[in-house]
Amino acid sequence: MKKFGILFVACALCMSAMVSTAKAEIVVSGDIYAGMYNKYLFRGVDLSDNKWVSQFGADLSYKGLTLSYWSNLLTHDGNILGSAFESGDISETDITLNYEYSPIELLTFNVGNTFYSLENFEDTNEIYLKTTVNTLLSPTFAIFYDWDQSKETGLFYSLSVGHTFELMKGLGLNLGALVSYNQRNYSVSEAFSNWNNYELSTGLDYAINDNFSVSASYTYSNAISEKARDLGGISDESLYGIKAAFNF
Repeated sequence: MKKFGILFVACALCMSAMVSTAKAEIVVSGDIYAGMYNKYLFRGVDLSDNKWVSQFGADLSYKGLTLSYWSNLLTHDGNILGSAFESGDISETDITLNYEYSPIELLTFNVGNTFYSLENFEDTNEIYLKTTVNTLLSPTFAIFYDWDQSKETGLFYSLSVGHTFELMKGLGLNLGALVSYNQRNYSVSEAFSNWNNYELSTGLDYAINDNFSVSASYTYSNAISEKARDLGGISDESLYGIKAAFNF
């Protein structure tokens, strides 16, 4: 999977070079990005032993289809869910294929599948459906179904809102909020079905030019239900970091 990730990024770099020099209409678009964060937080669960991580990836889009690669690299030795990791280990690599469709101007649907390659844990797959109402705050409802490893229901739901305020040319302020519900999903916990976590987020995006951008973000997360806290191991968490991206 690591070799696939390197190949994917190399292909993305070649594609971006071809796009930048081509005179014809651009058919393929995408981005390459890398960031540093104080932890890896996924659905309210700390997956890096409260230590800094590096996260990087790339996206390639053609019309409504997008192929995405993402990896999480640990920068310190640690213990994650009872399994020991060393600095420099890639604890997770995700490959996602997504299709976006807008039947009417008011609605946008995203449907896809994510393959989770997990170091020291069983790999798994999730399909998902996301529905966004293109209006104030862009409310988005998402349903995820683990059809691979989940022995129980394997569902996870989230509802999010967000808005970007343009502070000046090239500089945007992002504000967002999210609530989630776990129904015995493998990636969270198959031990309970109840409200999972809520998140409050903010961030700044600065476009240096048409191709390069940097962003800083902060997210606060906490458990909603006692089951999420006691059985899912979710507690109050603060996630912050910075990311640089090349868009083409």
